[in-house]
Amino acid sequence: MTAQPDLAADATIEPDGASKIIAAAPDWQSQPTPTNRAEWVERGAEVARLVATTAHARDVAAADPVDETELLRRSGLLGLQGPIESGGGNADWATVLAVVAEIAKVEGSLANVMGWHYAYFWLFRSFGTAQQRERWEREVTEQRLLLAGIANFRDDPIGARDEGDHLILHGGKQFNTGLPVADRLVIGVAIEGTEDVFFVLADAHDPGIIYGNDWDTLGQRSTGSGSARVEGVSVPWDDAIGFSDKQFQPRGANLTPGLTSQTLMPTFYLSLARGALDRAVDYVQHHSRSWLHSPYERAVDEPHVVDGFGVLQSHLLAAEAFLASASEKVSAALDDPDSITPEYRAELAALLSAVKTVAVETGIEVTTTVFELVGARATARRYELDRFWRDLRTQSLHDPVGYKRRQVGAYLLRGEHPLAVDWYS
Repeated sequence: MTAQPDLAADATIEPDGASKIIAAAPDWQSQPTPTNRAEWVERGAEVARLVATTAHARDVAAADPVDETELLRRSGLLGLQGPIESGGGNADWATVLAVVAEIAKVEGSLANVMGWHYAYFWLFRSFGTAQQRERWEREVTEQRLLLAGIANFRDDPIGARDEGDHLILHGGKQFNTGLPVADRLVIGVAIEGTEDVFFVLADAHDPGIIYGNDWDTLGQRSTGSGSARVEGVSVPWDDAIGFSDKQFQPRGANLTPGLTSQTLMPTFYLSLARGALDRAVDYVQHHSRSWLHSPYERAVDEPHVVDGFGVLQSHLLAAEAFLASASEKVSAALDDPDSITPEYRAELAALLSAVKTVAVETGIEVTTTVFELVGARATARRYELDRFWRDLRTQSLHDPVGYKRRQVGAYLLRGEHPLAVDWYS
């Protein structure tokens, strides 16, 4: 169980309280860089314990995770996938997911920002040329840069005008997670008059990138996922991912980015559910009272409470095991991304659609049913149980679970391959 702040205390913080988490952070830079999954997960847990203390206030204010992102930088977590010689961890994808899970157990918004950073980092390996990958992985790791994207596939691509050795970008998109705290942006563009989308890497602080500051949602309120406009931003052709001499260099690994995003999402869902269950257990153990007419003195002895928690724990453990198995399969495949065949890519996509179906259903079950087991007083905002449900409910709508079930059924019945050309399969 991830350590939680004192649930009996008021979870609000002073307006300048977020800066206190920086002062309270360990001196990670004087410590050795983690060298294995267990050490990186512990580093993630250290960050999570600090982030948990500011989550409520940021959620209420829909505030951007500025200091929390700084914790990711100082802890070295932004370089988790990066080269060891640059201070990174050269971690496999299963380790990435395990670290994201530690954050998501206490705070869904920062986990979302962090997870997409890792997914965009993967684009260097799945699309980038050898020279681009070497340069960008080193820079992101050494400079502890945060990646985000203007790449929502549901909107039209950003228009790109070819100006010789540069591209000039114009356009806008909704849902740009992490943009207000990012250092570099992956932008999905298409040459004007064409529909072939590709990615470029741009400076998030370019004055031509205008953040809408219009993110106000039920959950995931601290992700800064509002609208963005791109007005006259100039990007060198050298920063068009996967291009050499203005020609795209196709690779088998081009099919792999959806494997990263589609393992991140169920990781978010089940980790939020685990966080909600952990918090509910703590509440019942320390704060719940037995019912007025109950023969039991303690809430932990109430048969319906014991049974209810037993059901939720059983379902969640099963879903977590399913996700862990699938994550290891994906991670092993990503160790050699150019060798993944279309047939194996389809098998993994169908598997992840099944995982996502189970994760959404189990996550919603856990984060809603806990309220029936903790008692009315636990609905107070300061106990934050609602935040886990709101974060999960909001993000689980990212792509309809009904389409996930159809992919599973079509693959089973007709051998139909899920699409492998975007983030959604």
